[in-house]
Amino acid sequence: MIDRQYRGAMPQRKKRERRPAPEPYEVDERPFVVAGMVTWVVAFVVLAVFFRSDLRRHHAEFWLWSCGIGVLLGLYGLHFAKKRRR
Repeated sequence: MIDRQYRGAMPQRKKRERRPAPEPYEVDERPFVVAGMVTWVVAFVVLAVFFRSDLRRHHAEFWLWSCGIGVLLGLYGLHFAKKRRR
């Protein structure tokens, strides 16, 4: 019953021929990975220097660990990007 009530309510699109997908760009990912790692290092330094006492007071020192893990994942990504370029 509901199907009959709403049948034809939405306009039907004509099926068009799709264009072929473009070829992917070949880019060097290393600068982007390094930029991400630098961002994590800057965040670590800012948190450690300016907000260390606040982090301790609120039991939120895990943010420092998060920055460290971000750098480690960046190192893995850098290794992966170098390996991929060979």
